[in-house]
Amino acid sequence: MDTVQVKDRQFTLFIKGEEIQKQIARVAKQINCDYAGKTPLFICVLNGAFMFAADLLKRVTLPCQISFVRLSSYEGVSSTGIIKEIVGLTEDVAGRDVIVIEDIVDTGLTMKRMLHTLSERGPASVCVASLLLKPSKLQVKVNVHYVAMEIPDNFIVGYGLDYDGFGRNLPDIYVLADGGQSEIEKLKLLYYKMNKMLNIVIFGAPGSGKGTQSERIVAKYGINHISTGDVLRAEIKNGTELGQTAKGYIDQGQLIPDALMIDILASVFDGFKNSKGVIFDGFPRTIAQAEALKKMLAERGQEVTVMLDLDVPEDELMTRLIKRGQESGRADDNEETIKKRLTVYHSQTAPLIDWYKAENKYSHINGLGTMEGIFADICKAIDAVK
Repeated sequence: MDTVQVKDRQFTLFIKGEEIQKQIARVAKQINCDYAGKTPLFICVLNGAFMFAADLLKRVTLPCQISFVRLSSYEGVSSTGIIKEIVGLTEDVAGRDVIVIEDIVDTGLTMKRMLHTLSERGPASVCVASLLLKPSKLQVKVNVHYVAMEIPDNFIVGYGLDYDGFGRNLPDIYVLADGGQSEIEKLKLLYYKMNKMLNIVIFGAPGSGKGTQSERIVAKYGINHISTGDVLRAEIKNGTELGQTAKGYIDQGQLIPDALMIDILASVFDGFKNSKGVIFDGFPRTIAQAEALKKMLAERGQEVTVMLDLDVPEDELMTRLIKRGQESGRADDNEETIKKRLTVYHSQTAPLIDWYKAENKYSHINGLGTMEGIFADICKAIDAVK
């Protein structure tokens, strides 16, 4: 339904149930990863979080327990600011890893009281998993560890949230429609921007300055960096199951299968809590890998924001790499080897450039000039799509 009537107010569809489920699945994956080997106690804050808790726990594969408390601070469509504990916590949380499940954190006052109450009972750890967060509404500092979705400061109903006790049963989330359709569209766009991660695929031949520019992007935009080579070495060094499997292929002189590489990247991607985004460096290298990356991100409600192609003429690359070899003493920075590496690089990337152009994700970056000037062009390309 595009609109619903709840008592005397009309609400318009804001977030579809399918989108809600995607984001809950993402949160559950992160919890499964973070609490592996532990037995957490989930505490669901009633009444609003009951639907979120049910769908979240369906996806939690850990041995766990769940308890319930009721806190209230809403009357009508605005917060009263008066927090009432209706039903207290009876379980012993001493020494337990506790995860509080909340429907929405807006002012943060309710959650601050909840966390204070829990901390007095001696838990090993306490964290918060909230379906929704209103960053602009926060009055106190509260660390919400897992956030399914961030939303602007508008009154909503559905999927457990109510208007004077009604509307909790709706499978979608609706927003108060007082502002008209144009205002609703603005809110939807704002929601998308608030929850969209900045996921960048960066291409650059050896000697293009890709590493330096990646570091600058990470610093400016506060995102994470996934380098395929670094990730593989770390997984193997740490002796993870995926790392051991990858090592088996490498020791036999075989290429790592795309499916395994995607699983490794997905594991690292899921390890970035509440990340603002990721730079994928060294992956994908084939169209099949690009399609697999697209699928992996889509399963997490995300997508590649832009592919940056740092383009430097081959004669300039030769000059840079030969100079680097002279300065570093690297044996592979000789003219014959460099030519082979560049030939392989261009043969791999050419089809991918066309693929990302078809996806409307491609951005050409002139790699000649000062590092500052090139970075300024990169920022323009990112800011145009973020």
